[in-house]
Amino acid sequence: MKPTQPGAKRVKRTKLQRLLQKRKPAPFPPDRFSSSLEENIAEIRQRLGHNADFVTRRLIYAEQKAALFFFETLVDIKLLSEQVVDPLRAVSPGEGTSGVEVTDGGTGTSVGEGTAAGLMEEISLRIVLRETHQVAAWNEAVSQLLQGYVLLLAEGETKGLLIDVKKVEKRGIDEPDTEQSVIGPRESFVENLTTNITLIRQRLRDPHLSVEEWRLTRRGSGRVALFYLADVANPQIVQEVRSRLSRIDVDAIQGQLHLQELIHDNNFSLFPQMRPTERPDATCSYLLEGNLALMVDGGAHALIFPISFFQLLETVDDYYSSWQYATLIRFVRMLALLFSIVVPGLYLSLVAYNPELIPTRLVISMDAARVKVALPIVVEIFVMELMIEVLREAGLKLPKPIGQAVSIVGGLVIGDASVNANLVSPVTVVIVAFTAISSFTAPVYLLGVSFRILRFFLLLSSSMLGLYGFLLGLFLVHAHLARLVSFGVPYLAPLSPLRLGDWVDSIVRLSYKMLTSRPSFLKPLQRVKALSTRVRPRRH
Repeated sequence: MKPTQPGAKRVKRTKLQRLLQKRKPAPFPPDRFSSSLEENIAEIRQRLGHNADFVTRRLIYAEQKAALFFFETLVDIKLLSEQVVDPLRAVSPGEGTSGVEVTDGGTGTSVGEGTAAGLMEEISLRIVLRETHQVAAWNEAVSQLLQGYVLLLAEGETKGLLIDVKKVEKRGIDEPDTEQSVIGPRESFVENLTTNITLIRQRLRDPHLSVEEWRLTRRGSGRVALFYLADVANPQIVQEVRSRLSRIDVDAIQGQLHLQELIHDNNFSLFPQMRPTERPDATCSYLLEGNLALMVDGGAHALIFPISFFQLLETVDDYYSSWQYATLIRFVRMLALLFSIVVPGLYLSLVAYNPELIPTRLVISMDAARVKVALPIVVEIFVMELMIEVLREAGLKLPKPIGQAVSIVGGLVIGDASVNANLVSPVTVVIVAFTAISSFTAPVYLLGVSFRILRFFLLLSSSMLGLYGFLLGLFLVHAHLARLVSFGVPYLAPLSPLRLGDWVDSIVRLSYKMLTSRPSFLKPLQRVKALSTRVRPRRH
């Protein structure tokens, strides 16, 4: 075996370094603007000139060369022409910096000839209908160009002017899809963050309503808005949210659920620790209680937090109907969700392992129905549950009219054919259908998904250990819920820890006259909502 020569390794390393240097992209020049317009044009073309929709337009302002840079797909061309280009073209030669005095209407400061103000400030005062601000660095300028701004550079100036003429493509405000109400308002959030902030401001005209805007991503806009009432929300929770947002370092945030996974407490929990809602009225109601909300630009939902399990069971119709009916429906909803995870596992454990616990007449009837069934009870239930999940997924992926028809017809045909073919018993079909319908009562879609997964977990534990496995599975679920927190708030509050005073609007829903305090588990700055709820008639 020949010894390796030292020179050979050096030659190989040199070739590798040369190859890496060739593949390495050339670094951008210094970040500051040049005083030469031509150098600035060459620089911006090097950075953005490879884009087909990037536009450079030269112009003359007051006998001085200038240029506009923008993405034609991101700006409103009509606004750009009417409110930016036309005012600049209206300046005749000899005007502007060499003869016309332009005055700031707010301060009365003259920015024309004989002042220390620069050309960019004069131009910004001529473009009075659009938001403008000066910029001196390439990185900031490029970032704003990608947000829909127009960059104006002039010969001899080391600063540029960013002009807001962005084009906003958005859909109209429609009715909510997943949180419909019989009596309540019929408006929902859209995918534009500015419009969503307006919807909340219009409903909650409070000077203490704070809206903090964050930019969290390296690529894209990454705009995130944090809402809270400064005189109500717990300042420790507000500070904790700020700390978690400041630690986010990602390329992009595609939606509110992406943001939720980045900041919630337990990434391995099946249960949602933030409540998504598409209703502005529901968002304002939670803000008044002391909760906080987050919204992402491009998302049509607000994330409410901190949240408890019982707050996830509330619906908007609970507060647009009488308190007696709201309390009744809330208990029905809780029982339905409990049945959706308990009934299949309990049925499997009793029939397969502990039939002696079933009443005699019932067990005789069930055995008679299963005499001709070829499959074991375990396989029978799992097959039917998988069929239900397949039908549900198919109904969601197809267009609405076709999806509903597939779900209904598919369920009837498959269920009837399975019973006639002696693949499953009628009792199993009833059990599976009842639990599937019960899972639809979850007010929050993500909570319904959690219960569907837990149903399979309890079925699996019951199939292995019978009734003991079923009880063990329930114990593990309860233990997980008992130690789960949402931004420091216990997930099972006000049941654990026990706070009977908070039951009036969590477990039940009493009359508005009795709802005089905010939930204590949120630790709000102002616990009392109103000092008196007695209505006194006015004397004329």
